[in-house]
Amino acid sequence: MAQEPLPAGTTLKGRFTVTRLIGGGGMASVYQVQERRADGTTAVWAMKELRSDTTDPKAQGEAYQLFEQEAHLLVRLRHPHLPRVVAFFNEDGRSYLVMEFIPGESLKKRLETANAPILEGQVLDWAIQICEVLDYLHNQNPPIIFRDMKPSNVMLTPQGVIKLIDFGIARTYKQGKLKDTLAMGSENYAAPEQWGKAQSDARTDIYGLGATMYHLLTNVPPMPAFVPVESTPIRQQNPAISAATAAVVAKAMARDRDQRYRDVREMREALIGCVPAPLQAQYRRRRTAATPASTIQPVAPAAKAALPAVAAQPVATKPCPRCQTPNPTDARFCRRCGHSFGGIRPGFVRITRPPGVNWEMPIRSRSLLIGREPFSDAPVPYLDLDFYDPHGYVSRRHAVILRDERGYWIRDLGSENGTLVNGVRLPPRQPHPLRHGDELQIAQIVLRFSLR
Repeated sequence: MAQEPLPAGTTLKGRFTVTRLIGGGGMASVYQVQERRADGTTAVWAMKELRSDTTDPKAQGEAYQLFEQEAHLLVRLRHPHLPRVVAFFNEDGRSYLVMEFIPGESLKKRLETANAPILEGQVLDWAIQICEVLDYLHNQNPPIIFRDMKPSNVMLTPQGVIKLIDFGIARTYKQGKLKDTLAMGSENYAAPEQWGKAQSDARTDIYGLGATMYHLLTNVPPMPAFVPVESTPIRQQNPAISAATAAVVAKAMARDRDQRYRDVREMREALIGCVPAPLQAQYRRRRTAATPASTIQPVAPAAKAALPAVAAQPVATKPCPRCQTPNPTDARFCRRCGHSFGGIRPGFVRITRPPGVNWEMPIRSRSLLIGREPFSDAPVPYLDLDFYDPHGYVSRRHAVILRDERGYWIRDLGSENGTLVNGVRLPPRQPHPLRHGDELQIAQIVLRFSLR
């Protein structure tokens, strides 16, 4: 049975009063609370609550273990890019973590609001800040690996300061251990080693940061590392990105972690090399994140480097017909509003069932084969659903999505369990037109077709 959120006005520990529910996800809810202190003063905090929405004792135990781990990690950390923890307690069978209230929005929300790629200079500034806090974490004893770097776990204050949040699956690095106890992370941003192949280390966070930058710079999430198809090169998604920044992202996202940056300091220096020359000295003068916690002072907003414009942006000569923003002549869509500059709009399929899956695959060529392994002799790009089809309901070659000058089509290939579009089963081997928002059911798996 789902646990109801705390109503406004609820007071905990005799001092923390709930003002409003901010949001929630996974196994936690987050509230804004006001603390009334003994001296009569008040303070505003964020309070994270562990929900007990499951009746499975094992699942609840694991959730509490991760929640307690987050509290113990954060309470001893002090860094301007981390939220400060002030209390951790249990009351009426519920667990709570009270921490610094961070005004602003997540990078996920910023990307959703823009509905278009974020300016390169802006993303570079955020990534450099993230490198500084990751360097601080990686230089703890033992090192702390964040393991869940993604846009929704990065908050941006109105002053442009980055705050890293949600340490639910962070862990300390254990020398000599072959792999993690729990293989966890968010599919589009998790490094290959997080899928049970090896122990995550500092290079795991480097991959996550590279994947986060890819999403912010293209408005397209990267392909999950377990999918045997590489993400489209970033400059094919957004030609306005400089070659230098594209190279940094590609190296950070190398599937072989020995090919990534050795540590985030090296990546930070490479990112600084991508910003305009007059700003590089300002970034290098800033205190590095490896400074001992006792000497770290909050970063004053005025001391931050001004956000640069798009680094090395080509001369923009093509105005957007919708918002009139200048764009490079080879741009596929407007860098401000996302308007398509003609031709067939890019198509994507996103898995929406089973629940909790959150990744999508672009349709890059004239056909996309859908089925399951083996595809060694497949002549076209394919979407392998084997990972989500443990009982083998999906046929080897189940269906195919086709693209021509008229748009997108789907054709069932005579599969045993059929292909449904918006609940209607398709006749085998007959093409059916696809529209934005159509739901495709492939055996027990549901995908949503969309256009950008």
